[in-house]
Amino acid sequence: MKLPDFFDQAPRITVYDPLAAFVGAPADGCFTYGYGDAVRLAGHSCPTVAGAWLMTRAALVALWPGQIPKRGAIQVLLPEAQHEGVAGVIAAVAGLVTGAAGPGGFKGIAGRFSRLDLLAFDTPVPATLGFRRTDSGAGVAARYRPELVPADPMMRGHLQALLSGDGDDRSGAAFAELWQDRVRRILLDHADDPELIALAPF
Repeated sequence: MKLPDFFDQAPRITVYDPLAAFVGAPADGCFTYGYGDAVRLAGHSCPTVAGAWLMTRAALVALWPGQIPKRGAIQVLLPEAQHEGVAGVIAAVAGLVTGAAGPGGFKGIAGRFSRLDLLAFDTPVPATLGFRRTDSGAGVAARYRPELVPADPMMRGHLQALLSGDGDDRSGAAFAELWQDRVRRILLDHADDPELIALAPF
């Protein structure tokens, strides 16, 4: 299935995973993730998935300035419970890139490479999402404000028609196009917008 072209234009994230290097896949331990990987994981593309992607990217740049971030050495913290709102979706995207996992995560090899309990909910992080390095303890809190990139006003009418059963294929196509156009603007036009993704140390 072909994904929208703008997925490949969105910022990519490269990380170094010492576990991957240890087991030789890939041999250099580096993974480069694209927005399409997050979409495949979440099963859809939306402003929440895009925001989680950009928050993770911004936080890793801030925590490893001028360096490749180390996957598996990052704690991911969310203020909500896992079942609340979109916390689970945000956590899944952040976990994909960082390797952070909850109680079911990889337990490591002889005390090394553990990903266990690096993902936590119901924490006092003062933002949408928090990241903390496990080696230095340096942390950043990321706040996402999707309302700064509003949807096209026409989208609501198409959505209401579809949800009420009055919509047709034309309404469906128009809704999907406008929905993804908002995601595109978030990822391409506002990827480095400090108002959309605001970082603060914590």
